[in-house]
Amino acid sequence: MMNQKNIDNNESKTNSIDIQKQKNEWRKKAWTIPEIRGRKQIWYTLVKKLVELVDLGQAYDLDAVPDVQEITQSQSWRTYATFLKGVGLVRNQAGRLMLSDVGMKFLAEPTQRYLADQIHDRFRLFGEVLSILEIEPATVEETDKQLCNRYGLNWKNLSNIRRRMDWLEVLGLIQAIGNHKWKVTDAGREALKDWYLIKPEVLKLTFLESDDIEINNPPEEIAILLQHLAGKPEMHKKRCTYNIWVPSPNRIENLRIIIQNASDQIAKSDLFEFIANKFNLRLSSVESMLPFLKASGLLEEVGRNIYIATPAAKAWLETGNDLDFIRILHANMQFVGEMIKVAECDTIRNDIYARAKLYGLNAEKARWIAGFLLEAGLLEETQYLHLKATHTGMRFIVDLPLADVSREVSEQKKKSDEKEIAVSPSISKLEQVCNRLHKTAIDPGAEGKASGVAFEEAIADIFCFMGFEVRRIGGSGDTDVVVKWRNEEDKYIVAIVDAKSKTGGRVSHTDISDIALDTHKEKHNADYVVIVGPEFSDGTIRAHARKKGFSLVTEKQLTEIARASKELGLSLQEIALAFQTCNGLSQLEEIISTKKRKLDIISEVIPKFLGEQELLDGLSPRDMFLLLRDSNESPSLDELINVFEMLAREEIGILKRDDGKDSPENVRYILKGAEKAINHLRALALAIEKGIQVRS
Repeated sequence: MMNQKNIDNNESKTNSIDIQKQKNEWRKKAWTIPEIRGRKQIWYTLVKKLVELVDLGQAYDLDAVPDVQEITQSQSWRTYATFLKGVGLVRNQAGRLMLSDVGMKFLAEPTQRYLADQIHDRFRLFGEVLSILEIEPATVEETDKQLCNRYGLNWKNLSNIRRRMDWLEVLGLIQAIGNHKWKVTDAGREALKDWYLIKPEVLKLTFLESDDIEINNPPEEIAILLQHLAGKPEMHKKRCTYNIWVPSPNRIENLRIIIQNASDQIAKSDLFEFIANKFNLRLSSVESMLPFLKASGLLEEVGRNIYIATPAAKAWLETGNDLDFIRILHANMQFVGEMIKVAECDTIRNDIYARAKLYGLNAEKARWIAGFLLEAGLLEETQYLHLKATHTGMRFIVDLPLADVSREVSEQKKKSDEKEIAVSPSISKLEQVCNRLHKTAIDPGAEGKASGVAFEEAIADIFCFMGFEVRRIGGSGDTDVVVKWRNEEDKYIVAIVDAKSKTGGRVSHTDISDIALDTHKEKHNADYVVIVGPEFSDGTIRAHARKKGFSLVTEKQLTEIARASKELGLSLQEIALAFQTCNGLSQLEEIISTKKRKLDIISEVIPKFLGEQELLDGLSPRDMFLLLRDSNESPSLDELINVFEMLAREEIGILKRDDGKDSPENVRYILKGAEKAINHLRALALAIEKGIQVRS
C-alpha cells in the first residue's frame, strides 16, 4: 500500500509538470491579436472570403487588393496577411500567400468555433477572458479590471480587452444582455470545456522549484568553447554581431533540422535546396541565412561550397538539449547570456534593446536573441513588452562566462567618438541635403515659398548630389523635376518626378492625377514616372501605381539611397532601379547590401594581411578563409576570391598576385604599397571631385 509520503511526492511531481506545461503554453502564445480592417460585424465573413481567395491562388501579389467589395472596402493582401498569418491560416511562400494545414481545414469546415480555437491557441488571455464572463456577466470595464487583477497586468487602456471581447462576440461565444454587460453563450461554455487555460497563480510564481529543470553539463565540444571565453576575456571581442534569420516558428527546432541535414559533408546547393523545400523559402532567403549559420558556430565550410556541422553543433544534435544550442550561440555571438543577466528583474524590452546597443546589436538582432531565449525557457514574457529571466535562466548563466559590460561601454563610446571625428565635409553636405528633404516633405509651405516648391528643390538637389542631370520645372501644367542619365549604351534615359509634400505625412491615391502624369510623361518623352512623398497611405495607391507603371518612393527611401550612393559609389544605372515599378527597390536594396558586405570583408582582410603575411609569406583566399572563419563577417571562399582579385586590379594595386598557376582559392597574394595605393586613390578622387565642383 502506498504510504502518504509517496502520495505527496507524486502529487508534487504532477503539480510541477502541470505548472511547467502552463508556463510553456504561456510562452508560445503572443500578446496582441492582429488587427483586421473593417467593422467587426464582417470580420468572420471577411476571413472566410479571404481564405477562399487564397485557395484560388489570388494572393500572388501582396500589394494587390483582393476582391471583397461586397463585404467591405478592400485593403491590400499585405494588410490582411498580418492577421491571416497570425492565426495560422496562411503562410508566405516566395512572396505569395498559401493556405497552411490549418487554413485548409478551415476552408473545408469554416466554423466560428474552429477560428476561435486558433485564436485561443495562439494568443494570450483569450479563453481566460471568456472564463471570467462565465462566472457572471460583466461590462468591458469590469472584465478588464478583473483580468488585470487576476494576472497582474498593467494595461493602460481598454484596447486589449476590447479586441478579445470583440472576437468572442463575433465568433458567437459571448452575447450582450443589456446595461453594457456581456455573458457567455452555450457555444462559449462548450469551448471552455475543451480549452486549456492558464491559471493566474502560475504567472505569479517567480520561478519553479530548483530541481524542476535539470541543467546538464555541456558536452566536451561545447565546454571547450566556453572555456576559451572564460580563460581569455579578450575572446569576447570575437563574438560576432551578425544578422540573424531562421524560419519561424519553432526556430530552435528548425535550426536543429537544418544542421542535422549537414551532419555529413554536403554541397551548398544541396543544403540550400533542402532548406528551401523544407520550409517553403526562396533560395535568396536561404542564402541570407548562411552567414548566420556560420557565424553562430553551427556550420563550417570544409571545401569550396562544401559544408558540415561543426563539432559543437554535432554535440548539440547528440544531446538534443536546447540549452546546448544557447551555449554555442553565446560562445559565438554577442549579448546572449548577458541578455539573461540584464533581464534578472522584470524589464521592458526597449531597455534590453538599449543595452544591446552597447554590444553592437540593433533592436532587430536583440529581438531574435530574445526569441531563442524564450523558446529555451531562459526568459519569459511576464506581460506585454516585458521580459524576465526565469529561475532556470539565472541558474544557467552562473557557469556562463559573460562579457564585461563596463569594457563594452567604454569601447562603444570610443568607436562613437572616432566616428564623430571622422565625419567629412562631403558627408555633412549630404546630411544637409537629406535634412532639407525630410523637413520639406511634411511642410508644403517650407522656407516661406509657394506650396511644394521647397520640396521640389530638395528633390532636385538630392538627385543632383547623386550625379544625375536634373532640371526643376514646377508650376501648373508641367512636371516638378526632370532627371536624366545615360545608360550603358550611352543612351539618355529620362524620368519625371512628381513631388507630393503633405502636412499629414501620407500621400493617398486621390492626391495623384493619372491624366496629368501621363501628359507630363509624353511631353518630356520620359521612360519613367516617379512619385516622391513622405509616405504612401494604403494598398490602393500602390496597386494603382503598379497598374499605371508609376514608381512610389518615400523621402526616407530616397535619403537612404543618397547615403548609399555616397558611401558605396553606386552607379546611376544602379540607383535608377528605384524608378522601376517591378521589384526595382528590392533589387537596389540587394545591391546595397552586397556592396556593404564587400567593404566590411575588405576591412577584415587588410588587418589580417598586415598581421599574418610575414609569417606565412603571403596569403591565399583559402588561408584568409581559415583566418576569418570566426570573424564577424565570416566570408565565404567565393567572396574572398572576389575581394582578392578586386584589390589586385591594376587601378587599385594593393595586393600583388603570385604568378603561380594554382586554382583561384590557392593563389598567394602579398599586401604591398598599401599607403601609396590609398594616397593615389584619394588624390584621384579629390581631383575628380574638384573638377565636378568647378563645372557646377
